[in-house]
This record gives sequence, C-alpha cells and structure tokens, in this order.
Amino acid sequence: MTSGPTRYAVIDVETTGLRPSWHDRIVEVGVVLLDPRGLVTGEWSTLVNPERDLGPQRIRGLTAAGVRHAPTFKEIAGSLAGDPADRA
Repeated sequence: MTSGPTRYAVIDVETTGLRPSWHDRIVEVGVVLLDPRGLVTGEWSTLVNPERDLGPQRIRGLTAAGVRHAPTFKEIAGSLAGDPADRA
C-alpha cells in the first residue's frame, strides 16, 4: 500500500485566449502549495511574457507594459516541470 501525497500543488494560469491554434499563450502562473489538511505551505506567482499581443487586456487586468519585462514561459518552464511540492 502506498501512502497519499504529503503536499498538493494547485496551479492556475491566465492566457491570451483559449485557442492554441491561434497561438494563444500563458501570461500569468500562480502556484499554491497545500499540506494534506489543505493548509497553505507556500505560494509562487509570476507574470509571463507571451511574446505576442495580449488580446483584450480588460478581461485579465494585465497590460502589455506589465508583462513586457516578465520572463518567457521557456524561462520558467523548468520551475514548473518538476514536483512543485519539492519547492515549498
């Protein structure tokens, strides 16, 4: 028998849209780490430069100026690819 996870990672993303065929991209990532009881043990978030137009900016409350100097997804992908619970 294996025991359940000791921690959970809840990940939320904001995107330029919902159609990858239109080259929509991630513009914000947020991660909340929780213990088995649901208590927050860590948080991390970043804006992401989508390297394209943001689309309707009023929907997300983000601006092109706000993401211009943010890291690209390629630059943060390694931080998300592993087990986020290891980084609490």
